[in-house]
Amino acid sequence: MRKMFTVGLAAVMAMGLCACGSQKAPETTAAPAAAETTTAAAASEEEKEETTEAQASSGAEGGEGYVVALCNYSIGNSWRAQMEQEFVAEAEKLKAEGVVSEYYITNSNEDINKQISDMQDLITKKVDAIVITAASPTALAPVVEEATEAGIKVVSFDNVVETDEQVATVGIDEKEFGRIGAEWLVDKLDGKGKIVVLNGIAGTATDSLRWGGAEEVFKQYPDIEILGSANASWDYAQGKAAMESMLSAYPEIDGVWSQGGAMTQGAIDAFIAAGRDLVPMTSEGNNGAIRAWIENKDKGLSCIVPSNPTYTSAEALWVVIKALNGEDIPGNVVMDIETVTEENVDQYYRSDMPDSFWVLTELDDATLQKLYK
Repeated sequence: MRKMFTVGLAAVMAMGLCACGSQKAPETTAAPAAAETTTAAAASEEEKEETTEAQASSGAEGGEGYVVALCNYSIGNSWRAQMEQEFVAEAEKLKAEGVVSEYYITNSNEDINKQISDMQDLITKKVDAIVITAASPTALAPVVEEATEAGIKVVSFDNVVETDEQVATVGIDEKEFGRIGAEWLVDKLDGKGKIVVLNGIAGTATDSLRWGGAEEVFKQYPDIEILGSANASWDYAQGKAAMESMLSAYPEIDGVWSQGGAMTQGAIDAFIAAGRDLVPMTSEGNNGAIRAWIENKDKGLSCIVPSNPTYTSAEALWVVIKALNGEDIPGNVVMDIETVTEENVDQYYRSDMPDSFWVLTELDDATLQKLYK
């Protein structure tokens, strides 16, 4: 079941997840036929049914349903692939209800210029709405504004866009994500120790915000020494390689602040391969990272796992549909950060799913099995 969220006109830079240049034609796929801050719960399934039934009866323009699009900058890791499928699943439900007639998905493979071109192509197609997760919070702002000027409803999510010329931003509070892990790590180390840092993709909103939240905490503790950091793109192999290098460079590491689960799994494996004692590590809701945590609990490994649900894309689609229906939408939709702890970790791990699976999902088992076969 979808978690509760709060909504309000908080600063756009309170959110953002997981950036390069050519002008190739967009790879587009289609499936056939500022106010006072407030708080509210996510729409219940009953409320959603009422809204979609009303929309289906009144109809989109022409009575044929809306044409919507996901403008994605990458499916370069399993979180992003699962996130895209969450959008597909929600779009298919809306098609069955007559709310959506057609949807497009573009992927720019982390190429900023190509994502700009993808957006321009969607504007030319005269879609009704676009949800975008952006390779850059600033570089995509002008084309998002261009879409808005063309009458297209735009919602940015996950890696959000820095502009007021959009309906809303949707996602978790990424600075809070970073802060949760940093405060836990400081507590585990009693306020002193040598740590290393694993960040995501440099230049993306999520990377900057998560590290920004953590850095604010670490600056309060002068006895926390940051030995080194690396951008490992939220990827297992890159996370493991980065940690191998840091293990070689630093004979004493007391803790690891990582902003991604697959990177943390790589770090755990690097420590084990090097014969080094495991240390406290922050992580994320990746099945493999949680498995490695559970398997190494008795070897002294402790973790905390604040998580960004892959269904953020579906939430963004739902928000933009509400905007198309004429409902008032707050400028910032902030989803809860569900956190896995030592007390509840066993409730999240799924032994029937591979390491690449992300545990906070709304996809049914049949779709997950197909995605991860």
